[in-house]
Amino acid sequence: MHIDVHPTPRLPSPAVENSLDRFARQMRLAGFGEAGQRRLSEAQVLVAGCGALGTVVCEQLVRAGVGTVTIVDRDVVDRSNLQRQTLFAERDADRGTPKAEAAKARLMQIRSDARVRAVVDDLRSDNALRICREHHMLVDCLDNFETRYVLNDCSVALEVPLVYGGAVGLRGMAALLSPKGRETPCLRCIAPEPPAVGEVETCDTVGVLAATTGIVGSLEAAFVLRWIAGEASGSDAVDPRLIRFDLASGAFSSATLRGARDQACRCCGARQFDFLEATHSLAQRVRVLCGRNAVEVPVGEALDTQGMDRVEGRLAALGLVERLVYEDVTTLSVQWKDGQAWSLQLIASPHATRLVVGGTSDPEVARGVVARVLG
Repeated sequence: MHIDVHPTPRLPSPAVENSLDRFARQMRLAGFGEAGQRRLSEAQVLVAGCGALGTVVCEQLVRAGVGTVTIVDRDVVDRSNLQRQTLFAERDADRGTPKAEAAKARLMQIRSDARVRAVVDDLRSDNALRICREHHMLVDCLDNFETRYVLNDCSVALEVPLVYGGAVGLRGMAALLSPKGRETPCLRCIAPEPPAVGEVETCDTVGVLAATTGIVGSLEAAFVLRWIAGEASGSDAVDPRLIRFDLASGAFSSATLRGARDQACRCCGARQFDFLEATHSLAQRVRVLCGRNAVEVPVGEALDTQGMDRVEGRLAALGLVERLVYEDVTTLSVQWKDGQAWSLQLIASPHATRLVVGGTSDPEVARGVVARVLG
């Protein structure tokens, strides 16, 4: 079954296009004004991760008038996401729509003249600089530390501000890190190495309240908007800070990051970009998808049309295949039973092809399923 899910092209309304009227209340804020709003309209912001934090950030940036928002996320929408990931609906989960594409479609409904780019891929050592280049700010909405450190390397290497956010349970934090001019610490000044496996609580182990992620995402968006708009009158007016809160106790704290840089930091001090220069690639790893009883298996480079047709033919032997075509991504999905319920989804982007095997959390079993189905 072939379904083209390209949004129907629409001509922007003359009343909306190039109009500042919709941002009138925002422009009344100190530090914004018409000059700040125009800076927002010219800005390019990259949001890494489109889950609970990323959906909040992307929506607020688009509604606020940011000119270009690039969304980088390799995952697909699952029903367990809908409790807190605000841009998605049940239809996206039922189709297994790539999060970046589902978010883009919704954001274009919110503001038809927005420029939203969907990158259905990981940020890796071999592609991160290419993807991040030419953006004015980077926003960390990630759920794994290795990719987070790759993004931090990009921030320092490109001298682009990085907004960091994290949320788990009822606790959250957000920070504005600006390596340009060495004003603040980078992520590695604060935590020189990623935490060991199992050292940090996760949403899958202790849960998370949607309000927690909503607050963190809003703080991240506020940092971005105030920084970009404030550059019209001098970005020094925006103090890079670390904000923490705990909804269980109602406690909020805030501290400036000016002067907190570690002079001996390998990254922003010695400019050693260990994670960008890593010889390994995240894309070459089989990943267990937390909380989903599924495993992601990379299968190499992008497939051409003939390759997609060939794979679809093989999958058709298992059951009804749904093929969805987006702007830069094509997915093939099938479900079947063989003693137990299985599912397989192929996600093909211009840069890589991945398979998500549902029905197991064992990487070796997932590899075996791929071998049986596709050889």
